[in-house]
Amino acid sequence: MKAMTRQELADRAGVDRKTLYKYFLRHEDELWSLGVRPNQIAVEWLSVNYGINIDD
Repeated sequence: MKAMTRQELADRAGVDRKTLYKYFLRHEDELWSLGVRPNQIAVEWLSVNYGINIDD
């Protein structure tokens, strides 16, 4: 998987960055337990759980 910016991920999800951040906050405890910190975005996790196509 290639790296992408938060804006690129939001664009692929069809939402703005604020909405993407809200997705992240809904599952913050789960992501912390997986080792994802607040300044990181779990691209693969978000793509699986929210159906975001991250493949080119």
